Amino acid sequence: MVRFKTISLLALGLSSAALPALAADIVEEPVYVEPAPLPVASGWYLRGDVGYVFESESSGDYGFFNPDPLALGIDEIVHYDEFKTESTASFGAGVGYRFTDHVRGDITVDYFKADLRGSSECAYLVEVGYFLNPVDNDCRYDDTSKVSVWTTMANAYIDIAKYGRFTPYVGAGLGFSHVKYDRQRNEIVCGSSGSCPAENYVGYHEGESTWRFASSLMAGASIDLTERLKLDAGYRYTRIAEGDAYGYDEQDRAGGASGVQGRDHGFDIHAIRAGLRYEFGGAALGYDEPAPVYAEPEPAIYPEPIYK
Repeated sequence: MVRFKTISLLALGLSSAALPALAADIVEEPVYVEPAPLPVASGWYLRGDVGYVFESESSGDYGFFNPDPLALGIDEIVHYDEFKTESTASFGAGVGYRFTDHVRGDITVDYFKADLRGSSECAYLVEVGYFLNPVDNDCRYDDTSKVSVWTTMANAYIDIAKYGRFTPYVGAGLGFSHVKYDRQRNEIVCGSSGSCPAENYVGYHEGESTWRFASSLMAGASIDLTERLKLDAGYRYTRIAEGDAYGYDEQDRAGGASGVQGRDHGFDIHAIRAGLRYEFGGAALGYDEPAPVYAEPEPAIYPEPIYK
């Protein structure tokens, strides 16, 4: 009997001694804690840009006025051989709204002023008046002026994807351009043949001012400087519709001419731009989603064994 009790007590002691070791082997599953939500990528933004407008080839035409009472009126439509705007700087500003991480839109106003040059063959009556061979001569009209363009555009953009702080985008816009010509200087360069005058004829034509339809395509990228401030750089192509360019000079008006004499056939404007965009809503595009956070498991506590 005594031997049985001794064995029982010995077994109880061994099992009690093993409990702490078993407890040390128990590992509880980590508790997942939901991370704080990302900043809301929506809201208003402001933008400002400077740009470089490349030289642009265009085309145009004008009506040659015949003052002869027997044939009073437009005698010939002359087309420009060359009609282009020189390269220049541009400036712009706008206000926009980000709808989602990938969709935003804005309304922008841009301005540039460029030198304009045109060249065309002399009209038939001028060639005959200078006793030039109408088939083979080098008589030219050389025109110079300046053109100012204000463009108001409603634009939509797709921010394609996020690569760290770098976000490429594409966009398109529709709007209107106000095109204003300065006074145009028109010089007849007679050439080296015929009975050219000692001094070239120079006339001045008052510039026209018109509103025209305009459309744009854009591509570029933004770089997150901070959570709200972006550096935006890209390319923009703008098509401006045709319109009036200038009226008649003093000599033609004295002969009875009135209204618009010259027209351009529109402009294809290619520009690169860079600027800053400040987003009040705080776009989270340049910031990676935080990694999950796991709470430290609490240590397992077991009651001390009771020995009798």
